[in-house]
Amino acid sequence: MAKKIVQIVGPVLLLAYFITLVLHISAQSDQYQWDFRTHRKAAEIFTAGSDPYDSRILLSQKDASFLYTYPPVTLFFYDLFNQTDYHTAFHIFLLVKCALLIGLVIFWRWAFLGPVGDSLFFLFCLLVFNSAVFTDLIAGNINLVEQVLLWLAFFFYLKHRLVLFCVFVLLAASFKMTPIFFVVLLLASDHPKKIHYFGCAAAIFLAYLFIQYLIYPEMFTGFVHNALTVVGESGAVGASTEKFVKDLFALISQLVGPLPPAIISVVVLGMAALVIFLSGKAYFLLKHNQNDHPDREKMILFLICLVYALIHPRFKDYAYMLLIVPSYFIMKTTRLKNAFPFIFVLSILAAPHLLLPGFDILSALVWRFFPLAIAYIIWGLYLYEIFSASKNQIPLSSDK
Repeated sequence: MAKKIVQIVGPVLLLAYFITLVLHISAQSDQYQWDFRTHRKAAEIFTAGSDPYDSRILLSQKDASFLYTYPPVTLFFYDLFNQTDYHTAFHIFLLVKCALLIGLVIFWRWAFLGPVGDSLFFLFCLLVFNSAVFTDLIAGNINLVEQVLLWLAFFFYLKHRLVLFCVFVLLAASFKMTPIFFVVLLLASDHPKKIHYFGCAAAIFLAYLFIQYLIYPEMFTGFVHNALTVVGESGAVGASTEKFVKDLFALISQLVGPLPPAIISVVVLGMAALVIFLSGKAYFLLKHNQNDHPDREKMILFLICLVYALIHPRFKDYAYMLLIVPSYFIMKTTRLKNAFPFIFVLSILAAPHLLLPGFDILSALVWRFFPLAIAYIIWGLYLYEIFSASKNQIPLSSDK
């Protein structure tokens, strides 16, 4: 009886807290959703006949604070929010994202977790990876739309409906280019036409970019320039492997003097190569040694999600939303489930990084690259689990 009460009261309290956070964001329309403000302003400049990729034009505007880095066609999407005043557009965008988030969490639990998705999963969603969910809402980025499209693609991938998988991956990659990475899942499929689908998806994506170059050559060139510029920016919210290495070497440089930039590049590429190499070994073990496992394809999918996050050169704090389901699934279903309480607490430890209302007093616990550290821990434990299961010739299971 007590367990049922907790299962009901827990999600209700979390929902109430989530609503409080949304109301907090709503009341600060001039402070939050800075990404949305900049992107909306870029669309306004575009419809006025100017070049939104020109930093001198865009950054001279009151509501713009950084470069526009999405392809030209995406400006039409943000122009939809210029059909009304800013405060109305702000709340429409926020409400749409809240609806997508609630739907996504329900979809995650139903389509990817099943019995694993207990009530604790809702708390995990809210706080994990420095509260990536809340970060996304306050930033006003298109990331949540991208996440919805990607998880729809993953759903169809697991259902072996590869055409729909390709469609949703391409849609997810229409704003930020990097989600096109996930077409590599086609190569992991057992479908006889996987190479055909891979080639078609790649061709359509290249055509999507080339057509924009033909129509808007100057703006497309500006888009490429801006995209390459932000990859190299320092950024306070880019908790990626590349940013960690750069910050680490900046600290070392203060102690021993300037270091050649080439060293940073070598270390970043070396770490990416190591992640790909070890994950590749784990992939082949899953592919061949866990052939009868009912969740084999799902485990491969989650492994690739982890690889994507660890090698992405500009993986932002809110982008860690991608790892919520893989992390929870790995912690709950592998033979390392006894470590779940420890990893769960560790994974949400630095959530106060955002100074969430009611959690301000714990802000001293913040570590800038804490989400990245958690991602590496989960990735490492997952590899250990896969290699150990293969060595001992036992199935990956939570029943051991």
